[in-house]
Amino acid sequence: MYSPGHGVRLRSNARTNTGRVRENNEDKVLLWARDHFVLAIVADGMGGAAAGEEASRIAVETIHKRLVELNIHADDTFNTMSADILGDTLREVIRAANDKIVQHAVQYPELKGMGTTVTLAIIHNAYAIIGHVGDSRAYLVDGFDGNISQITSDHSFVEAMVAAGHISRAEAEDHPMKNVLYRALGQSEEVDVDIYHSYLRSGDRLVLCSDGLTLHVKPQEIARVSLAEKRPDVTAERLIDIANERGGRDNVSVIIVNVEEEESQQIDLDHEFSDEDDTLLIKGKPVRPLLPTESDGSPSLDHPQYDYRDYRRSLQLNDSPISPRRSNFLPNLVGTSPGYSSDFDFGDTSGEGRDLAYPDQ
Repeated sequence: MYSPGHGVRLRSNARTNTGRVRENNEDKVLLWARDHFVLAIVADGMGGAAAGEEASRIAVETIHKRLVELNIHADDTFNTMSADILGDTLREVIRAANDKIVQHAVQYPELKGMGTTVTLAIIHNAYAIIGHVGDSRAYLVDGFDGNISQITSDHSFVEAMVAAGHISRAEAEDHPMKNVLYRALGQSEEVDVDIYHSYLRSGDRLVLCSDGLTLHVKPQEIARVSLAEKRPDVTAERLIDIANERGGRDNVSVIIVNVEEEESQQIDLDHEFSDEDDTLLIKGKPVRPLLPTESDGSPSLDHPQYDYRDYRRSLQLNDSPISPRRSNFLPNLVGTSPGYSSDFDFGDTSGEGRDLAYPDQ
């Protein structure tokens, strides 16, 4: 077994805000975090008033409860789970949340049509696994070159039309069916769940958000704000402020996870910071996590000719079969978590309300 990400720590923050137009907040967020372990969940409810709020609440509470019961935070549990098992585990807990929402709507007919998106990430040291249904998003901001990549794929009709080549990305921005989903929790007894795997490295930012953020803030802006601040709480607050300054037409939820070197592992990278310029200049090479040499003799990721960024992107899998070579990297991850603590940051949860499912609502 090997340990990806030794020498890194995770700093995170979660915020949710009603926005400037909605009267209540149907978004729900959960952040359960330690230095080397993070569970982050964003759920964006739909169905109107209490229905959407109830759906997102059930989703977050069910997923969290199931993962606590599985002892997912403990090293001796996490380290024995292969990538396939981790993926199956996330599918099971998300489907359990779907079952709860469907059953709740049957029990309370006034809540018929309730549903929610869910995007969740489990991060252990520098390894991240993400489960996703709907159009809330997970982004990875590269701490070395500042690039941002959308890890998840929206389950919206407009996104499907873009993928099929029927409309352009520019046309999708203002399409009248932009917020119509073809997949969400609570809409049927069966739900497909997308699973993604990724490695992180020191300096990276993982961003989870509801579409209330991406409605007003472009991905590259998210990247710039994320890298301009060291404190994740400042980043989350600033992103929500920008969305509200531009109209705040929807509830806005943001979770930021910063991947940092632990103080005992830090080396001088000759960083230059300017109080008047939010651009981060880095001289020298990025810090690369220690990864194993492959058994077939191919170069390790420490090889001077190996581009780590290409390797990491190759591991951002969406339900792809894991080849024998890749499976050497993903299973049996050794961690350094110092134990369990239940730390929640629900941010601003003073409001209610959000409805994105159907155009006639």
